[in-house]
Amino acid sequence: MLTAMMLAAVLQSGPVAPEATQDLTVVVEGVIDDKGLVRLELCRSDTFLTSGCAISTEVKAQRGVVTVRLPAVAAGEYAIQAYHDRNDDGRVDRNLLGIPVEEVGFSREPPLGLRGPSFSKAAFVHTSSPQTVTVRLRRFW
Repeated sequence: MLTAMMLAAVLQSGPVAPEATQDLTVVVEGVIDDKGLVRLELCRSDTFLTSGCAISTEVKAQRGVVTVRLPAVAAGEYAIQAYHDRNDDGRVDRNLLGIPVEEVGFSREPPLGLRGPSFSKAAFVHTSSPQTVTVRLRRFW
């Protein structure tokens, strides 16, 4: 009986609408040379400043500006973290104090701080319309 009631409730609620998605274009400025790769990640609040972001990509570095298109991104709140991986080792190289020695950047250009920016300072809302976000790479020192 309970199963029949649950099935009836589901059928009455109608079809589930597909999640709204739209392309997100990321323009990365401040690439100092054409060595290595520019890596970027699109993160939710729980994965920001980690390597566990759901969407990550890389492009060949090109002095000046590189553009990355992320297709069909679900609407929601995100932050972008990016870095110029000049030696293509897949991680942000750091000095003895733990400070990045490769250029890093975040959406909305938040203050970097000693531990990196907070999610709220880097976050933006991606809607169901095409969107372009600019990230400027910079050094900590």
